[in-house]
Order: sequence, then structure tokens, then C-alpha cells
Amino acid sequence: MANSPPIRKANGTDNLSSPADDPVLSPLKEAEKSYEQIAQSWAEQIEAANSKAKQAEKGKKQLKDKVAALQEQVDIAREKAAIQREKASRLASCLKDVHLSLFDGNIYSHILKACLTATGGTRGLYITARSTSGTVENLKVRAAVDVDGYPQSPPSEFIVALCRKALDERDTVVCNQGDISGVPEPKKPGEQFYNCAVAPVVLLKNLDGIVIVADKVQGDFDEEDVETLLSVGDQAAVAVENIRLQRELQSAYLATVSMLADAVEAKDPYTHGHCEMVSRYCRRTADRMAMDDQSRSIVCYAALLHDVGKIGVSDGVLNKPGPLLPEERELVRAHVRVGHDLINRVPALGPIADVVLHHHEWYDGTGYPDGLKGDDIPLAARIVGVVDAYCAMTTKRSYKEAYNDADARQELERCAGTQFDPEVVKAFIEMLDSPDAEDPDSDTDAECGVLPGFGHIRELQQATL
Repeated sequence: MANSPPIRKANGTDNLSSPADDPVLSPLKEAEKSYEQIAQSWAEQIEAANSKAKQAEKGKKQLKDKVAALQEQVDIAREKAAIQREKASRLASCLKDVHLSLFDGNIYSHILKACLTATGGTRGLYITARSTSGTVENLKVRAAVDVDGYPQSPPSEFIVALCRKALDERDTVVCNQGDISGVPEPKKPGEQFYNCAVAPVVLLKNLDGIVIVADKVQGDFDEEDVETLLSVGDQAAVAVENIRLQRELQSAYLATVSMLADAVEAKDPYTHGHCEMVSRYCRRTADRMAMDDQSRSIVCYAALLHDVGKIGVSDGVLNKPGPLLPEERELVRAHVRVGHDLINRVPALGPIADVVLHHHEWYDGTGYPDGLKGDDIPLAARIVGVVDAYCAMTTKRSYKEAYNDADARQELERCAGTQFDPEVVKAFIEMLDSPDAEDPDSDTDAECGVLPGFGHIRELQQATL
């Protein structure tokens, strides 16, 4: 059918229905609106999702940053823990050495080492002080680490001033800027510390001295370092008390034998001080020959007691001005067996007895009492034999005048290889020519050390520390 022309309205417009009324377009328009609403809803949802995603990404980044920060803190904590473990291990080892110094007499060095280890200091001094009539005096450097001239030299004006400041303030003096008010400038380059801590040391409720720790590499000395120094002092006090008890026990053992040695000297005025001289020279010769602590102790005590058997020899024979008869000579020779039997009854002196027995053996095998030869003679006995002969030659006796030093040395060298061990003679003469021959220090720490029979105590302590 032919299309009819559009109907014109009176105003000239086309006679078309509005979309809302159009039966075809109306549903499409509604669908369009619906789609627009759906699209708008989706756009809002997408925008909300994007916003949430951005927030989630931001939260994720924040969480990641927080985790990284926590990880960094954990790493730092682990590093610090590792450092503290290492420090604690070193300190425990040092404190163990402090307690074991009961046996080597070097407690001041071990205390100083423990203080340096605990605080991180690299140099330091331990200075003892004695209190008399309310004042502190007699400052003496007992141990030093990397401070030039010490412990041999007396404390300088600077070191004394540091000690006085700590003692006057009765507190630890800490300096992290390189200078301390009221203390003169150090004159020695080795005493120029860029930081230091100076602490009074109280052992067994009594002032013992001052410890100086200096030149801490990592950071400054702080309150924790001060507390650590006090802790080391507490440990040291225990060690000092152990040393005191050990010395009392040693003294109790030695008193019985020393009384006999004194009785011998009372019988023979020519031997007064002889045993102490032999002991000192033997100890120094043992050092020269690099003997271990136990062997050195045996030599030292054996020398001190080598003539104790003369208690069984009559005064008339000991002090006879002329030559001895064969029977009298045999009585004198018997003193080594008498001394051996006396000493062997004291458990702590057991290892010394054989040295006393054999110190008159000759290197060529012609000595007494058993005719031992060469290395079959205990080294300690060979040392005592050389030193005893030298000291006997250089002192006046009832039967002879004293030799001078040169003649006594010449006689030792002449008899090396027959009566004496040549290596011992060489070491002894080298010792005489060194500063070691002089021993003005009467400190017990410089003497014979732990009794040989006390070695098992050290083994027990090492096993428990």
C-alpha cells in the first residue's frame, strides 16, 4: 500500500507523536534511561572499587613499610644481641681468668682485662692504693694494657690526679671529651686518652685501688659501663677472698716445714738467708728456661726447702771448721734423704720431695744419693744444684771464705758437663746478668705461687667455671 503523506498541523508542524507517547520509541527511551542508570551505578561502583583499590594499595604500601621497619628493628636487635652475646662470652672468659688467678697470682691483670672487655675500652691501668689514717697513699701501678712505661714506672702526675679525683668524689669519673676539669694535662703521649672512665675498686668492703679504662672505640663511656665496672669488682672480690683463703691454707702447710728450715738456720748461722736466696735465683732461672707454672713452682719451693734435712745432722758436723771425716761426710749426705722423708709427709709438697732428694746428683753420674746421670736427674733438681752451689760459694762458711762473683761463675763453667748441666749453668749466668737477678718486691704475688700439690684444686675449678 502506498505511503500516505504526513499530516500537517495547522501551525505547519509535522503531525508526529512525542517519544513518550510513541508506542515504539517509548520502550526504547525507558530502556535507555534504565541503561544510563545501570551505567551510572556501574561507574559509581567502579569508582568506589578504584577508591578501595587505591586505599588498599596505600594500606598495602603502609603495611609493607611497617613490615620493613619492623624487620629493620629486628635486624638491629639481632645485631645488638649478637654483640652482647660475644661481649658476654668474652666477659665470662675474663671473669673465669679472674677466679683462676688464684693459681697464677696475676689477679690485677685479669681484673683490668675484664674491665676493658666489659666496657669496650682498649687501654687501661689498675692501680692499687692503701688507706692509712684516713688518707689514701702508696699508689702503685699493678697492671697495664697498652699504656707506655707501665706497670714498671710509678704513676705520673696526671695518673695520680685522675686517681685522686675519683677517690675524692668517691664515684666513677667519666670523660668523653678528652679533658677533665681539675686534672693537669698529660705530659706523656701514651697517657693522652680521648675518652676514659676512672673507677675506685672496692674489694671485700675495702678500697683496693683504681681502675682506668680508656679509648673506647665504639661510642662513649656510659652509665651501663659504670654499672659493669661495679659488677666486675664484685666478681673480683670473690676471687680475692679465694686467694686469701688459698694463701692461708698454703701457709698452714708451709709452716710445719718452714719451722724445720728455721731450726736448721738456727743450728748453722752461716746458712741464714741462704734458702731464700737460692729460691729467688731458682725461680728466675726457671723463668729464663721458660718452664711452665707448675714446674716453676716446684723449683721455687724445692729451693726454699732443699736443706731442711740438715735438721738431722749434728751441730758439730755442720759447723766443723776443718775437713770432714768419711763418716761425717756420709752424715751430711744423708740430709737429702731426711729432707725427702720429711717433705713427703706433707701431701701438698709431694712433688718437691724428689727434687730435694736429688739436688746433689752430678750431671756425669758421680753424685749422690742414687748416682743419677744427665736427663735422668729431674730438671728442677739440676737447677737447684747449680744455684745452691753458686750461693754456697759466694757466702762465708765455717770451713771457707766467700768466693767473689767472678770466681764463682768461673767454677760453675769449669764444672759444666761434669757436676752441672751446661744448659742450666748458661741460663743461670744469663739470669745473673739481667735485671731479673734483683727482686726488691716483697709482694706475695712475686713469690713461688700455688703449692704444687694444689694443682688438682685448679683442675676442679676449671671444670666448674
